[in-house]
Amino acid sequence: MNGSEFISLRQCALRSKAFTLIELLVVISVIALLMAIIIPALRKAKEKARQIVCASNQRQLILGLTLYANSNATKLPPSPSRQDHLEGGYHRPYELNWRNNFVGTISDTADKSYHYAGRYLSTYLPDVKVFNCPLSAIRDNTPWPPPTSEQNPVGTYGEFYRTGRFTPLHSTYMLLWGYQGYNHKESRAVDKSQGHFEGPETVAGKTKLVVQDSFFYLTSNINLLWPNPQVSWYSCHNFRGSVRAYPYYILKDPTMSEQPMTRLNAGYLDGRVEAFNSPDAIAVKNYQAQAYLAPKFR
Repeated sequence: MNGSEFISLRQCALRSKAFTLIELLVVISVIALLMAIIIPALRKAKEKARQIVCASNQRQLILGLTLYANSNATKLPPSPSRQDHLEGGYHRPYELNWRNNFVGTISDTADKSYHYAGRYLSTYLPDVKVFNCPLSAIRDNTPWPPPTSEQNPVGTYGEFYRTGRFTPLHSTYMLLWGYQGYNHKESRAVDKSQGHFEGPETVAGKTKLVVQDSFFYLTSNINLLWPNPQVSWYSCHNFRGSVRAYPYYILKDPTMSEQPMTRLNAGYLDGRVEAFNSPDAIAVKNYQAQAYLAPKFR
């Protein structure tokens, strides 16, 4: 065999091992099909894992409340949304710190009417992650106020949880122990036809629901430090049609035509954390927002 014959045979062998254009297109199509199947499944699995972590956060929060009650004659802490000297003095239930619609640094954190969450719970719950769904991306070292507020940060989220030195401090959970904000028996400012929720004040209270993933319809903007288009649905969990806007998913819906579908966690004093569908929830209302509560909150 001469040199030219050897080179010709080698070229034929190489050509026989190469992919044709059609074969390459078939392989690429198969890969694209597999990716189209796998990526949504991975996304759902990732969100499911975050919801499991979210439920774990709520269990830790319930444990902290129980430890506090064990040290305080079975009484739960006052609601962080409560301010004693105000008529009907309750704000929306997703605040760790709130003081009469004031925004900024608090000079007198020792005022007994200022019931910031850290005053009662930071000893039992030093990590603020238990007050926020992991989907919200709020951490102990998150600058606060957040950049979305268009205000310069003056500290961190964890610092203000523990010291109460800045208000408001938003949570992505509804904090419902001791909450009377929609209770027409105590607050004459609430329309009696709009619904009713009475949060437990002791571990023996009739109502057992103490924490829930946020889900509400906002009708007005009062001192919120995140993007807050009015007449919109809000949740810390994703739902169809919503867009991500720190720290929530938001859907503008001026007609309030249809309650969005998403899965939410609700935590009870006996340690249960149960998932439920948002359309199954019970609504209570005030002039600013409608809050949707778990269907089995007693």
